[in-house]
Amino acid sequence: MASCVGERPRIGIKEESLTAYELSCTGTFGGRTTAGAAVYLNRRDDPISFVPLPPDAEPYTAQNPPPGWLLPPQTLTFMALAGVVLPRTAFTYVNLGPTQQVGAELWVDRRISRSASAWFNYSWQDEPRILDSDNPFLPTELSLPPTHRVNVGGSLNGSRFLGNVSVSAASAAFWSDVFTPEFHGYSDGYTMVNGSFGMKWSDGAITTLVKVTNLFNQSIQQHIFGDILRRTVVGEVRFSL
Repeated sequence: MASCVGERPRIGIKEESLTAYELSCTGTFGGRTTAGAAVYLNRRDDPISFVPLPPDAEPYTAQNPPPGWLLPPQTLTFMALAGVVLPRTAFTYVNLGPTQQVGAELWVDRRISRSASAWFNYSWQDEPRILDSDNPFLPTELSLPPTHRVNVGGSLNGSRFLGNVSVSAASAAFWSDVFTPEFHGYSDGYTMVNGSFGMKWSDGAITTLVKVTNLFNQSIQQHIFGDILRRTVVGEVRFSL
C-alpha cells in the first residue's frame, strides 16, 4: 500500500474485532402495547487508530534529509542539537488495547386505534472503559457518545388526514476521532422536534404532505465537525395508481 507524506505505511496491523453480548426481553400487552428492554456489553479488541507520533520519533537527519532539501544536510544535525527536528512520520496506524462499553435500551409502542399509534424509546451508554493491555488504548483517542438518548412521538394515518410528530433528545458527546487533540471537542446536547401533516384526496389517490425537521429552528450539531442543523420544510405530493 502506498503511503502519503508524513504517514507511515501500515505494517503488522491486525484486523480489529468486536465481541458483543446482549440480553433482551420483548412482550405484548393487551394486544395493543409492545414493550421491551435490553442490556448489552461490547468489547472492542485491537482497534485501529490513526495516532500522532512525537516529532522526534522518526526525524529527518543529515543521512536522510527531506526531499528537495536545499540547505547542507548537516544543518539538520545542528537543528536537532538545538531541539528543532523535522518529523519524517507525523502519524501512523496502530493497534491499541481493548475497550469495553455497557448500555441499556427501553422501548414502548402503543397502537391507540386503527389509525393512530405512539412510541417511546430511551437508551443509555456508559463511558467506554480502557482495559489493561501492553499497549493500552490512548485516553486522548477516546470518544464519549451521548450518555442519554430519548425519542417519543405519535402518528396518525386516517382516511382523510395523516401526520406525525416526534421529539428527539440527546446529551452532550465528546469527539476525538478527527485530527490531533487540539481539534477534539464536545457537541452540545440537543432537543429536536420534527413533524408532518398531510391530506388525502380523491379517495387516497393523491396525498399532499408537509414535512418539517427541527420545527423550532434550534442550532443542532450532532458531531463536533458536523453540519449545523436548522429548520427544513419539504412539500411532498404522492400519487397512487
